[in-house]
Amino acid sequence: MSQARTRGRAVLKYARVAALVRAQIADGVLPPGASAPSGAALARTTGYSVITCRRALRTLLKDGVLVPGASRNARPRVPGADPRDRTLDQARRELSAALAGRRHDAGLTQPELAAITGDSVTTIGHAETGRLWQSRRFWERVDKALDADGELLRLHDAYRATEVPGDPATVTEDFATRIADTAEAPTAAEGPPTPAILLIVWTDGAITPVPTNHETR
Repeated sequence: MSQARTRGRAVLKYARVAALVRAQIADGVLPPGASAPSGAALARTTGYSVITCRRALRTLLKDGVLVPGASRNARPRVPGADPRDRTLDQARRELSAALAGRRHDAGLTQPELAAITGDSVTTIGHAETGRLWQSRRFWERVDKALDADGELLRLHDAYRATEVPGDPATVTEDFATRIADTAEAPTAAEGPPTPAILLIVWTDGAITPVPTNHETR
């Protein structure tokens, strides 16, 4: 059997599994908010491999038929009435498009907006193209600079809530503290980070670690 025919049959298998889950959702067997069957459970039901069934679940997630579970290891689930059930890609596109649209409406270029907010042009560009590592404080600055009346900040909070399920007020601030502050590059005035330990290598090969706050007495 040719490789092309083998690949075709493999695609057909995972598509059949995906169609089964879609039918269960349409028939109400899987109501809104319900967890989808695991790959192992689908394998037992369909007779296909667990790998094939997991591929079907990934396809359903990508298509927005399913949304991520409440935690990293939770099974995908059927979207419910919760606005956070929007897919991560949808939330990302909405936030990036809103920033770009607001900037265009204000008649500003990316360098001009960067000068107003005190951010780099690269940071603005990344935010408008969906590379959203910026802190919540960044979105507060651009929201104010563009007179967005909180729209950009609300979209940012919705995006973070989609990425890290939980209460938006808690999740976004925690996310900003743990990730975004370190993601933004330091300004020239801040200088490079100071190493915590200085290693001194002597001529005999010995290595002596010395803390940078060490004071010679």
